[in-house]
Amino acid sequence: MTNAAAPATAAEALARIGALREALSGSGDAADRAAEFPHQGIDALKNAGLLSAAAPAAYGGAGLTAAELTELAMRIGGHCGSTGMIWVMHQIQLVCLAMGAESRPVIADYLRTAATEQHLIASVTSEAGIGGNLRTSRAALVQVGEDHLLEKHATTVSYGEQADSLLVTARRDQQAASDEQVLVLVLAKQARLRRTGPWNTLGMRGTCSAPQHLQAVVPSGQVLAEPFSVIAANIMVPLSHLLWAAVWAGIATDAFRRAVRFSQAKAARAGGTFAPDPRLGRMHATLTMLRSEVRGFAADFARNAQADAFPRDLTMQSNALKLSASEETVRVAAQALEVCGMAGYSEEGGFSIARHLRDLYSGRVMISNDKINAVNTELLLNGEDLLDRA
Repeated sequence: MTNAAAPATAAEALARIGALREALSGSGDAADRAAEFPHQGIDALKNAGLLSAAAPAAYGGAGLTAAELTELAMRIGGHCGSTGMIWVMHQIQLVCLAMGAESRPVIADYLRTAATEQHLIASVTSEAGIGGNLRTSRAALVQVGEDHLLEKHATTVSYGEQADSLLVTARRDQQAASDEQVLVLVLAKQARLRRTGPWNTLGMRGTCSAPQHLQAVVPSGQVLAEPFSVIAANIMVPLSHLLWAAVWAGIATDAFRRAVRFSQAKAARAGGTFAPDPRLGRMHATLTMLRSEVRGFAADFARNAQADAFPRDLTMQSNALKLSASEETVRVAAQALEVCGMAGYSEEGGFSIARHLRDLYSGRVMISNDKINAVNTELLLNGEDLLDRA
């Protein structure tokens, strides 16, 4: 099938996702059972031209804003958590590439190719021995003639084996400090990946985030000019927390809707003796506040990106959103499970909440909440009290 052109508007993108409901939902069930990549769902998004949603229009993408990407992420996440997470992680890589495209013709050319051919781009920021700190690397670029040799032992590489390219963090050279990092574009044909461990997890099983040993030789033009510290602070971290939160909100919203449908079916059977379950109201209130929080930060991020201004408090805001979303969505799904009872506890059927709850628990360990709280605490102790900032 020929890939469609990128959607011209966010409304068109949402309409395309609506048409893919069955493919996305069905792909999620199959991927979850076998911990396999959701080919059906990702192929459907690719054929609909939706993998290039975040790529700027100048490079052939839809050029959607963070706020618009957020709405798409919630919608996709409501159909399949793994597919939604893969889609948002890919979009984050597109935005990172776009940040470096103006100063690197090779990056600009690849961004056009990725948009036209609907390439899937993975991220390799994890590494053995760094304790989950993406702002630190042990791996370093090694100059070999005109090219660079890169070798990295990554603890998790989501959908790396299915990706067309990877964005990899490493020290600028062998003499660089651990936090003097760059971001390197590695094409799949340049990479040698070797899986070094299993992928058999509680949830988000379709992301296929097994540990990998990476070896690659790349030309210097594929090293982004901007320091990774700038890319991480301004783009990767806040956008990751925003779009992850959107996917989690989408999953929790679907769990809530299943609980509502279960209660409606129960009421129809009971006739006039049915007592409404107040947990539905509590879930709705929680989701209303959370979705508002997600959309509020999305609007803030989009405004900052348009003005090319990234205030220091962006880190704390995005961290707070990640913490809130990863915890509140689990509570919503747990309440939905209690409302649906055994029908929710089942792995099958239209009222099952099992995959929702398992997928949502991943949020607490996708960058540990304890580590994020520690970062925010350190910022607060250094005078970053932002609650009453005008």
